[in-house]
Amino acid sequence: MNATDSPPRPSDDAAARLAATLKSGRYVPFDVDLPDKEFAYVRLSIYGSIETNELFVKLTNGKSTFVGAVESPLISPGMADRIFGMDVLDAEAAFALANRMWEDHRDVLVQDPGTELGDHA
Repeated sequence: MNATDSPPRPSDDAAARLAATLKSGRYVPFDVDLPDKEFAYVRLSIYGSIETNELFVKLTNGKSTFVGAVESPLISPGMADRIFGMDVLDAEAAFALANRMWEDHRDVLVQDPGTELGDHA
């Protein structure tokens, strides 16, 4: 069963909501710290919130971190019952959000975390 299509939720508080979700322990870790194929220091994590039925996407290079959230397109099965893997519709929603976040923050994410922004040595 599909929920109605919903846009990504505002990201201004997504990091705080993800932190609270992780602290509560009421989440499903779908993908954690997956390295980018081209920039291995850029990592992707996707978590499902059992309480809110949201998918959280985190992109980090170890120095800069960006978090976004989108409502899961699924109503059933519940998030708590998705512990054996991400559903195709959840994967589509999460990776679409990750791609938008990548486009928005690529210039910061590709900076090697071992160098300061603007260093060209």
